Parts: sequence; C-alpha cells; structure tokens
Amino acid sequence: MGVVFPLPEAWQRAYERDAAGWFHLADPLPERRLARLLAAFVVTGLIFLLFPGTLIGVWNLLTISRHQHPEAASTVWIQAHGHAQLFGWVGTFIIGISLYTFPKFRGARLRSVALGWAMWAAWTAAVGLRWSSAVGFPDWKMIWPASASTELAVALLLVWQVTGRAARPRRRELWEILIYSGFAGLVATFMLQVFLVRDLAEPAIPPDRDYFLVWLALWVFCFPTVWGYSVRFLPAFLGLRPSGSRSGYVGLVLLGASIPFAATGHYRAAAVFVLAAVGAACWSLRIFLPSERPAKVSGVDPRYPWFARAAFGWLGLSAVLGIWADAPGFTGASRHAFTVGFMATLILSIGPRILPSFLNSRELWSRDLMLVSLALISLGCLLRVSSEPLAYFASSSPAWTVLPVSALLELAALALFAVNIGRTLATPVPAWFGREQVKDTMPLYWYVTSYPATRSLLIEAGLRTLARAREVPKSLTLREAVEADGADLATVLDRLGDFFESRMARALRTQRN
Repeated sequence: MGVVFPLPEAWQRAYERDAAGWFHLADPLPERRLARLLAAFVVTGLIFLLFPGTLIGVWNLLTISRHQHPEAASTVWIQAHGHAQLFGWVGTFIIGISLYTFPKFRGARLRSVALGWAMWAAWTAAVGLRWSSAVGFPDWKMIWPASASTELAVALLLVWQVTGRAARPRRRELWEILIYSGFAGLVATFMLQVFLVRDLAEPAIPPDRDYFLVWLALWVFCFPTVWGYSVRFLPAFLGLRPSGSRSGYVGLVLLGASIPFAATGHYRAAAVFVLAAVGAACWSLRIFLPSERPAKVSGVDPRYPWFARAAFGWLGLSAVLGIWADAPGFTGASRHAFTVGFMATLILSIGPRILPSFLNSRELWSRDLMLVSLALISLGCLLRVSSEPLAYFASSSPAWTVLPVSALLELAALALFAVNIGRTLATPVPAWFGREQVKDTMPLYWYVTSYPATRSLLIEAGLRTLARAREVPKSLTLREAVEADGADLATVLDRLGDFFESRMARALRTQRN
C-alpha cells in the first residue's frame, strides 16, 4: 500500500474498499498529470517563441532592412530562426496539445505520461541544440544529424502515443483524419530533414531543398493539423454551423494532389491545388458564414472570434501569394501570411480560450493583454505582408522602412501573449465552487489531489494520519478521516471553506456580485 503503519481502522477499511473497486468517482490525478505535461510543453514553446524564434527573426529583418537587400542576413541565422519558430513554438504547442487532447477526444487514453515527459525532454533538447549549433556551437556536424533523428523519433512516438485503442469502437471523423494526415506530414518532414542534413558544408540547408522542406512543414504538417483541430474546436467556440465533411475530404484530396507537383519543383501548379484545398477547408468550417449561436466568450476578450475568422483570411492570402512565389518578396510574404497571419493569429485567438481551461481549469490572467496582442499581431502582419513584395520586388524605400516596424509590432504582440499565458500559469488553480459546496461526504483523496495545497491545511486542522500516509485511499470520506484522528469536523470544514472562498474563480465572484 505504500503507507506508514499503524493506520486508523477507517483508513484500513478504505484501502480494502479501494481494492474491491468500490470507488466510482472520476480520479482527478490523471488529469492533473496530463495538465502538468501540457504546461511543460506550453512554457517551452513560449521560450522558443520569444528568444530563438521571434527575437532572432527581428534581428534578421533589421539587418536586411538596414542594407535594403534580402541576402544581407545570414542564411544560417534565417534558417535557425525559422526552425525555432516553426518547430520550437508551433510544433511544441501542437505536440503538447495533441498529447493532452487527442486520445481523450477519441475516447482513449494516452499510452504513457512518463513517455510524454521523455518526449518533452528529447524534443526540447533537439530543437534547442539545433538552433544553438547553427548560431554558435562548432560541433554542428555531429549535432544536426542527432537533432534531426531525435525530432523524427518524437514525431513517431507522438503517433504511437495518441493511437491507443478507444474504449468504444466508432467511426473516425473528419477532424481525426485531418490530424492524422498532419502527423503523417510531420513524420515526412523530419524524414526528409534527416536526409538533408547529411554532409553539409555549413549549418544551412541548400535553398532549393530548404524551400521544399519548409513547404512540406507548412502545408502538409501545419495546415491539415490546425484544420483538424479547428473542425474540433471552432464550431463550439465561435458558434459556427456544423462542419461539412464532404468538402473537408475534397480539400484533403486536393492537398494531397499538390504534393507531387511541389516535390518535382512545380510550385505554381502545387499552389493552385493548395489554394483550392484552402477554399474547401474554409467552406467545410463555415468560417465566413454567419454563426448559428453566440460565441463562447467567458473569461476572454469577446472580440476574439473576429480575429479567428481573420486568421483564415490570412491563410487564403498565403495560398494566393504562393502562386507568384518565384517573384522576389512573394515567397516571404506568403510564408509570413501563413506563419503569423494564420498560425500566430489563430493561436493568439484560441489559445487564451482553451489553454487555461486545459491547465487545471484556470482563468486567463488579462483580457486586455489578449486584445492588445491580437491587434498588434494583426497590424504587424498587415505591414509585413504588404511591404515585403514592394521592398524586395519594387525596391521601394518606404517599404524598407516599414519592415522593421512590422517586426517590432509582432515582437511586442508575441511577448504580451507569452506574458499573459505565463502569468495565467503562475496563478494558483482557481476553485469553481464556494464554501457551501464543501461537504464532509466528499473523499479526502479528491480534496488533496485536486488542490494539493489543502493537504497542509488539513494536517494543521488535526488530520494527523494524512501527514504519515504516503497514499490516501480514494474511498475515504472527509468525515471518516476527521473522526479517525479525533479532529473537529466544524473546524475542518470552516478552514476548507476559507480556502475555497479565497481561491474562487473571477467568473464566480462576478456572478455573486
């Protein structure tokens, strides 16, 4: 049992009940463990976002703008920034959210939380070493193949982790197939990367090969994965009409048809198929049609649905600009419309809505910061996408001046987003009930597992056995634990009531007032 003896008789009876399977309430411990794993991925993604990603990207753009030449910045630094931004931030978020949500939504369980932590450590080390070796370490020739192989291994483990057998067999839905397709794209991207990083003369992949690698990462990994999660989340959050499966499958086929063209260097033909796939994706989501019911805006800025819809407008613009990707400045504008206009805007719109609830039902720290970050990222992206073709293709001096401004606006937006999510994580887990809901019939296990800070409070209130026991029986009620130690029930309930009143969520306080 893993406890220190002797224990009161009530505790021993509770252990016997647990062994007989008498406990029927949901166990909060697995959810807390998954939330901690997700929090680790989120914090890591925010670190990659701010430092190796955005900060280096701003530095690169300032260098390019100062010299008014697209090749003024080092290719090594540009690719290091892109890898950190795409995989260090977006990839880390997608892996963490997938480990947390995907098995659950399929009616299954994550195969191993411990393996999830190993994946987090390996992924963080691989992406971090890849970036640092590109911008400073001399041993990049050894680090790059090892890093690429590790990233591939994590991608394969992700697929294995989330494909456990569901409790009840059911037909796969569109959102699942889209996400599986995205995971296949992630594996394909890293398999190609393992091949490309061999025998390089410098820590940079040749431009033509890097172009296809990035195209694969954006359109075959990120696009279907985010599309799949959008099908799963956005109808409920934005009040959209039900997603259309037929148009979704058509879009997926069109996206698949674009891959052979891109692989053979026919990017304009590939862009036409991608544009058609994007149109099918937007139609399947009903993203630009009026909502059927009000959006869910509790705890966040109520204008976030506008920005979420706008993100898909940026996605369409990215696909359109991709048709002219061979013209100077259009490739960068297309990628920026995708990575910042689509991906970052969608993350900054939906992330504050879902991440706090996933992370032990927290509340977003600041709605105002959420709105400011969304406004800044939108303005920065608009300036960047509109000025880059003018600067690179038409050599417009005013456009060269605008580029650094756009970069600083986006840096400010992402920094505010990181601060907002970081502060959300740093605040104590709120309570979604008050003093009147504290009952002595609730299991002691539920209190100390859902809110670990109650353990010391209960010990001070007289539950001495709780200090000696390594494991709390799940079926032991609070009343039984109090009576076993001869504590005063009224005092225990009063202290628990004070605790939950002090932790009460803002939304509940507002309702009370």
